[in-house]
Amino acid sequence: MSRRTKDLWVFATPDGFYPQALRCEGRTLRVLQVEKVQTRGLERRYRVRTREGRYELGLRIGTGAWQVHRRPGWLERARSYLERMPRYPLPAWRRRTRSAAKTTQARAASLAAGGDYAGRLALVRQ
Repeated sequence: MSRRTKDLWVFATPDGFYPQALRCEGRTLRVLQVEKVQTRGLERRYRVRTREGRYELGLRIGTGAWQVHRRPGWLERARSYLERMPRYPLPAWRRRTRSAAKTTQARAASLAAGGDYAGRLALVRQ
């Protein structure tokens, strides 16, 4: 059941013990959390969490070669995607819209043209 990948690069932390990022199949994934470290004979196994899900990596201590023993399937990737979503999304009237960016650009353009100083008259008593 273990899958081995030839093109696997693992970037370690400065102390060289934990993986910090892994490059697999042309994608670089940052390790968010190291969940478990286990030693099995001459192999050290790491269970790490990335944005896609959980990976299980193996490091052969004698040779220094890394292997992928388990990668997330489609169900775990979907679950990980749902976990990343905001818990309490904003209501529709509180969300940012793209039109706000357009009005900000239009206002900046009118200020640059030299207008829009006083749109209304204000009476101040002292």
